[in-house]
Amino acid sequence: MHRGIERDYRYLLSRIVPRHLLSIERRAELEGVLAGGSRFDLIREAYSSMEELARTGAFLNGRVSAADGTVSIAYRSALQAMTITLAMTADEWESVTGAKRRAEGILPSVFAGIISSLALNDSSKTVIMRIDELLSLTGRISDGAQGKLLFVKSIPAIREFSREKVAFLPLNEALKRKLYHVCLTSGMPHTFIRIAGGSATESVYAIDGAAKSILMIPLQARDVKWAILEIHLPDESPPDRDAASNFRILADGLVRLIENNAHLEKMVSIDRLTEVHNRNYYEMQVPLEIERANRNKMTLAFLIIDIDDFKKVNDVYGHAVGDHVLRLVAQTVRKSLRKIDLLFRYGGEEFIVLLPGTGAESAQRTAERIRGIVARAEHPLDDGRKVKVTISIGGCIYPQDAQNESHLLRMADKALYLAKEKGKNRVVFCGE
Repeated sequence: MHRGIERDYRYLLSRIVPRHLLSIERRAELEGVLAGGSRFDLIREAYSSMEELARTGAFLNGRVSAADGTVSIAYRSALQAMTITLAMTADEWESVTGAKRRAEGILPSVFAGIISSLALNDSSKTVIMRIDELLSLTGRISDGAQGKLLFVKSIPAIREFSREKVAFLPLNEALKRKLYHVCLTSGMPHTFIRIAGGSATESVYAIDGAAKSILMIPLQARDVKWAILEIHLPDESPPDRDAASNFRILADGLVRLIENNAHLEKMVSIDRLTEVHNRNYYEMQVPLEIERANRNKMTLAFLIIDIDDFKKVNDVYGHAVGDHVLRLVAQTVRKSLRKIDLLFRYGGEEFIVLLPGTGAESAQRTAERIRGIVARAEHPLDDGRKVKVTISIGGCIYPQDAQNESHLLRMADKALYLAKEKGKNRVVFCGE
């Protein structure tokens, strides 16, 4: 939308904004503005409408950027490939949002770079650094404020955060604490409590002697509850409108950063050809599954799968057919597993399956079922021909057969080698 042209906003409100998704009250306001509102009224109504759509999940929270005195807010549709961008002057932005310009406060231009889209090569340390930068800005919004972040949905980078600022509490556990239950379920944009009231004792964080109150903002996108921004304040009174608005902007920035990170983690953990987890994710997940097995005193079954004579498939039918067969085998295996089981493409035509809490007998039944399903399947080609393949599976059980990650892989690979030697298209476990 071109800045300063009234008809662009009028066209946006009358033709583009999905009014059927707005509340009755919002639609009435919108119709009134279209009937006789000023240019600024149109801008304000466009912002209010898009913010309501973002709150309901129809659009992602607006991404704010600022340059050369112009503020832009881009809202991406969650339902279709569409982005709506509002553009206005910095003064109009301040008037529309109620965020006065303050030297010590946050303006979109201050943190636009921090919450910009993560690059694919960003490490977890980069994510930590950016979140730490955002949390440190709470003290610039309100003197003496201390920003904390309580994740209720796990992300891998959490393990590396300083426990003074970031913690993790599973959602079901957080909901048991009155302090967090209200914040997560009330639907309110924030929750304010005075520490003298006693509820603050339920906080996962130690309460600094200088803190007199806590402001909590739920970090949620669509139906996903990610975290709570917990701000310890030195005053017993709620923050003024300017500070509250800036804290809300900060919370929106954290949500976008967390969502971007989650999206990129998914991108770098999925094998593009077969659409199952890749080796990178395997190397990250296996230690966690072993740790979980130790903590819960449970077993962990480890299967390594290899497509028999796969080179012949490529030689006879070509690599395009070989890729097609790889995808079909991967999807066939995945459909044969439980939701808690994990499937990885380890490399080439090799796959690894982790079966948490599964003993030898149950793991052998699962492996045999997978082998049989693949052996019976016929993979049709475009020219009418059908390709059939078989798989061999080697398996072992943690901790009976192996005591660590490398030992698991080595023992399962040894069992796979025996399966190949015995004629392929079969399952062999350690000790057979």
